[in-house]
Amino acid sequence: MCWGDEAAPSPVLKMTATSQSPVAFVCGHRKAGTTLLRNLLDGNRQLAVYPIDLALLYAYFPDYIRTQLDPEARRARLERVLFVDLAEQLAKQGADGLLPIDALAKAFFARLDDEALGRPGAIVEALLAAFNQVTGRGAPILRGNLVKETSIEIYAAEIVEWFPQSRFIQVLRDPRDNFAALAAGVEAHYGPLGEDRKRTLASLIHRVRHGFRIASRNRAALGANRYHLLRYEDLVAAPEPRMREVAAFLGVDFEGSLLEPTILGRPVGANSYDSETIFAVSGRNVGRWRDRITEEEASVIEFHLAEEMAEFGYAPAFAPAQQARAAAEFYKWQNYAYYHSDRFAKAPLP
Repeated sequence: MCWGDEAAPSPVLKMTATSQSPVAFVCGHRKAGTTLLRNLLDGNRQLAVYPIDLALLYAYFPDYIRTQLDPEARRARLERVLFVDLAEQLAKQGADGLLPIDALAKAFFARLDDEALGRPGAIVEALLAAFNQVTGRGAPILRGNLVKETSIEIYAAEIVEWFPQSRFIQVLRDPRDNFAALAAGVEAHYGPLGEDRKRTLASLIHRVRHGFRIASRNRAALGANRYHLLRYEDLVAAPEPRMREVAAFLGVDFEGSLLEPTILGRPVGANSYDSETIFAVSGRNVGRWRDRITEEEASVIEFHLAEEMAEFGYAPAFAPAQQARAAAEFYKWQNYAYYHSDRFAKAPLP
């Protein structure tokens, strides 16, 4: 299998490949539209699209394997992270029963010896090979695999070492709308995980800055024919031309299915914390941050991400003075939440 003619790899990347498999990675910040893009690509006959996020680069690598050296413990962790979670996520999407998960797990573990349990590329390759086996995907129709994980643009240089033919599509979204989408899920989803609204905002600022900055660097290093940038707003405003561009980038035929979000071939609603379920591409929340978050929150975002927003065409709405005041108030909380140490409580009084 191949994506087509490949550009020469950038000399700044060290190529120590573990695989020659063609894999495309969808990346970008959480709630930026990465799930929508993956679901639009799901129905293409020439792609094997893994149906949920991998979660390997935070739930297994690197911290878990640093402390868990026993192969059986590692296998048990992979069982939980990959296959128990897969069953749970498919059930939430109404797609349970569409994939033989037990057979998938068996085929996956049969491909991994103990040494491979510490190599991310080997694990991803084994998972995709097992997925193609149980779903009956293969040559000559199949042209490549596609997986999605939020924020893995940060690891693009490492991933290229695992998969030298890999390609990336990074989805970008107005950070104010992105935060509005996250804030809608704080009470029901992120709160029980220990993340309140302010921590969600702090996380967005940190990760979007990193993601936006590395987007241009990754594209410069890998080339536009291997690293594609897609604004969420452009996708939902004009789905067909944008998906034609994506299909051409991936080297697959454009089909009508690329305009219909599905998971394992079944229609699926929007990945949103709003109550409305939409089984189609929708731009209803583009620019709605004014109604969904406070002026102070939007001002903080603009203060911290002004340069990154400007690079990708997101204009500020508030004056620099208002941004600065809001950022100062936010810093008072952030400093105590993350950095402050009360030395007076520890030192004896004079």
